[in-house]
Amino acid sequence: MKLLALYWSFMIIAYVLAKRLKKRDYDFSWTPKAMMIVVYLLCLDMGLRMGINEEVTSSLGSIGVTSLIVTICCAGGSIGAITLTRKIFRMDRHGDLIGEGAAETGTRHEVTWEEKLKNLKTTIIIIIVVGGGMAIGALVIAGMFSDYLEAFDRISYYALVITLCFLMFFVGFDIGSKEGVFESIKTVGLRVLAFPIAAMIGTMIIGTASCIVMGFSMRESLAICAGFGWYSYAPIVIASAGQQYIIASAVSFMHNVMREVAGIILIPLIARKFGYIESTGLPGSAAMDVCIPIVEQSCRPDTVIYSFITGFMMCIATSVGVPLIMGV
Repeated sequence: MKLLALYWSFMIIAYVLAKRLKKRDYDFSWTPKAMMIVVYLLCLDMGLRMGINEEVTSSLGSIGVTSLIVTICCAGGSIGAITLTRKIFRMDRHGDLIGEGAAETGTRHEVTWEEKLKNLKTTIIIIIVVGGGMAIGALVIAGMFSDYLEAFDRISYYALVITLCFLMFFVGFDIGSKEGVFESIKTVGLRVLAFPIAAMIGTMIIGTASCIVMGFSMRESLAICAGFGWYSYAPIVIASAGQQYIIASAVSFMHNVMREVAGIILIPLIARKFGYIESTGLPGSAAMDVCIPIVEQSCRPDTVIYSFITGFMMCIATSVGVPLIMGV
């Protein structure tokens, strides 16, 4: 609880600061780059911690398979829950109330592979950083400095906490620099909130069940699924709870990366086969940033509001839920 209060304090302070600076036409262009530097440092630290753990390095294959299964279950639960909610609200697959509007027609820009690869760039870099950290941890630190692993684990833990504070600061700063969420809610109506809630419930029910079946404890299962695609935060919080959770942290990282990648690649397919709003539940928290251009191009401009609110609420849920679940 103390760490949760610490993280949120940084985020709230940064949010208020950004709101005030916004009124003065402050230039926020540097914020995304600064945030990504912090994310890379976090992922490097996490990779090092995974690398020195023999249990992780010896079971990478099974971790990958487990992560894929969890991703399929979480994404499927999210999409299914959104579909059920949409039918309850009597909305068609384009997001219109039945009998009160027709789907917007016309030519839409087809998302090219070049555009998808551009969106994947950050994810690819993070995978490389984590992989490099694991290699250094396993081959250098664990191999050459095996007598100092306990000290390294303690130092890397404090580094995680400090760097997470910086990450939450930049998250709050970035949110505060953008147009308000509440204005977006007013545009569509309060029913827009039902879809993120449904997506999170679907993720937690189906995803948690799959994790338990695969041998994780209830705490680990809930924490893995509550990441909602935020791979630069959730797995690090899980890892900070102790080395006994390092496997759960590794699965959380790989699963959340897979969920974002699936969103980048499959949003057009999900929008076409299932529904526009359903596509916003696929990528998790990435629905509010990386995947917004793909949602806009694959669906309609108004679907972006659903996407942003879904990603935003999932980020909030992750930032509160994972620390609470892990007791940090």
